[in-house]
Amino acid sequence: MTAEPRRATDWYELFFDLVFVVVVAISAHQIEADPSWSAVLILLLLFFPLWWAWVNLMITNNLYGVRFPAIGVLVVAAMPGPAAMAIAISGGIERDGWLYAAGAAWIRLVLLVMWLIPYSKRVISVPLWRVIVYNLTTAAVWMISIAVPAPYQYILWALAVAAELVLLAARGGFSYQVYEQASVAHGLERVGLFVVIVIGEAVYLGITGLAAHPTVAGGAAAMFGFLVCALLARAFFRWGAPTAEAGLVAAQRAKSFGAMRDVIMYLPYLLVAALSLIAASIGIAVVHASEPLSPMVRALLACGICGFYVVNAIVGVRLGRALRGIAVLLIPAIVLPALACLLSGALAAWATLALAAIALVLLESVSRMLGSHTHHVQTEHERRAHAS
Repeated sequence: MTAEPRRATDWYELFFDLVFVVVVAISAHQIEADPSWSAVLILLLLFFPLWWAWVNLMITNNLYGVRFPAIGVLVVAAMPGPAAMAIAISGGIERDGWLYAAGAAWIRLVLLVMWLIPYSKRVISVPLWRVIVYNLTTAAVWMISIAVPAPYQYILWALAVAAELVLLAARGGFSYQVYEQASVAHGLERVGLFVVIVIGEAVYLGITGLAAHPTVAGGAAAMFGFLVCALLARAFFRWGAPTAEAGLVAAQRAKSFGAMRDVIMYLPYLLVAALSLIAASIGIAVVHASEPLSPMVRALLACGICGFYVVNAIVGVRLGRALRGIAVLLIPAIVLPALACLLSGALAAWATLALAAIALVLLESVSRMLGSHTHHVQTEHERRAHAS
């Protein structure tokens, strides 16, 4: 599929993503309300099945959406599923766990129909048992969990997701055929749009926080929070995404399908999780701009920024880049934001965001210098090779 024209995102995919605008908003607000490690960990665990549903729907549409118009209709039909899961998280998973499970089951039933369409047309040689186990069996597990009390209910949820992960990891003719047909450009564009949703939530929290608490300090916090978001977005779309696309195209040609799976399906979840922590931290900082941030919020901000760069580094390594070259930038990408966030305990929240923004500006300068040096070295090698 790499030889085909570049495929653009369809309108119904953007429409479907509107549900996840709400999902990300609810997640960030939940962290704002309770920024403890236990609450954040539970929220990130609950968010993974939502991300997993999104990425499965995205991949299925990536493969067959152009060929079968009914796939687009089914993508829209899947929207009540993540909406129900988001409502359950907002209302309290202990009380509304049944709604969360019902939403997850609905998504898998929609996915079942989506996969049966190309199967019935003999477009792919996918075994029917795999379609059934991956979608219908796991949907049944989610539905059964509704009648099971907590915490055993949560164990069934984990087993349902784990079963899908194991099936996806299992190598076979079906897996190879799917990875060979996948559109790398479309997949990365979809992931990039999801990243925009999360960064947009950070900007939204800054603006709404300032609207509710219109102070000079709040304005400064919102401004520096916006700068942090802009620099992270620049790093992702100027360096991360183009490098990932080139690496994924090479991985597809080399049949390195495990690398494709990890970079498109698994690692972006960690990137989204890191950006969600940043969004919640910015929201808290704007509301409490004149007060020092608690150690927990500063730790979340540091983990979010450092995690963003660590995940991008892992993507580079997974796609074959040398660890030594990545580490040159990764070390300051961890040290500078961590120092800015963790050593600013006595300063007001707006000042912490200011230091974080300064750290990212310095990091951008380091990145530019390293990029110029690398380009100079490559040019010199090419000149010498041409001369010889």
